[in-house]
Amino acid sequence: MIRTRWIAVTICCSITIGTFWLTTACSQINSNQSEGGTAPAPQGQQENSKTAPQSVKPATSSDPYQAELKPLTSDQCGQCHPGVFQKIKEKGERHRFECQKCHQQFHSYNPQKQNWADIMPQCGSCHKEPPHGKAFTACLECHKDPHMPLNIAMDKNLVASCGTCHTTPQGQLTKFPSAHSKQGCTTCHTGHGMIPSCLECHTAHIPDQPLDSCKSCHPVHMPKEIKYDTSAASNTTCGSCHGVVFKEWSGTSSLHGKVACAECHDQHGKIPDCRQCHTAPHDGNLLQKYPKCLDCHINVHDLPIKKK
Repeated sequence: MIRTRWIAVTICCSITIGTFWLTTACSQINSNQSEGGTAPAPQGQQENSKTAPQSVKPATSSDPYQAELKPLTSDQCGQCHPGVFQKIKEKGERHRFECQKCHQQFHSYNPQKQNWADIMPQCGSCHKEPPHGKAFTACLECHKDPHMPLNIAMDKNLVASCGTCHTTPQGQLTKFPSAHSKQGCTTCHTGHGMIPSCLECHTAHIPDQPLDSCKSCHPVHMPKEIKYDTSAASNTTCGSCHGVVFKEWSGTSSLHGKVACAECHDQHGKIPDCRQCHTAPHDGNLLQKYPKCLDCHINVHDLPIKKK
């Protein structure tokens, strides 16, 4: 009897709880529908909805080879050839232009045909006239890497033909002999295009002498042909070679001590005519008797002056 009552009570409780949850679920569904929502799908349907394709439009069939191709840009070439790209970027000089101006054929090398020479661009395609004359047309003997055309190795072939390209320096060294004429090109130019410092071999005329002042007087391939800007020439520089004269000029009390060296000697080694500054300082009879000023004025760098 007691067991039957317990079973009845359990059934009633289960029905009551089930009714409560069912009422709650229906209320939630009605609430969602009233707000414009949709009822949640059962668990099985939810899982299917994750994998089921949404409303996708069917892809239209197209031929990928109908696209109009554009020439590769240099940076696109560089994505596969970064080493070459970097060479041209850093040392390409006048060869820094679009790759396809030279490489009109590419990716067509056939190891069986060994057709490298056929597909590689030729220097003569752009350089119609040999830059160094018809006697020297083996471009790649010196310009071994066209991507760095001025990165030239100082090998035997190059050293033997410096004068072929650099005709002016060779002519100057021959026409104006000096100690430089006895040196080989590589004594100073240890690398192609390298400009050495004069002070590597020569001592400066004056302390802290700027390097540019060397070449302002001494053309390097004819150093004895000294030329200078008279407005910028330094008396101290002149005195570094002409020490005796400079000492006399520095200690004179005459007006010549106030005149810069280059004002009288506007060309190196030139002995000026006194009359270019002093016009008829004496009467005609005296000048006729003593036509040479230095017969009396023996030392122009230290002229005698009247004592007060």
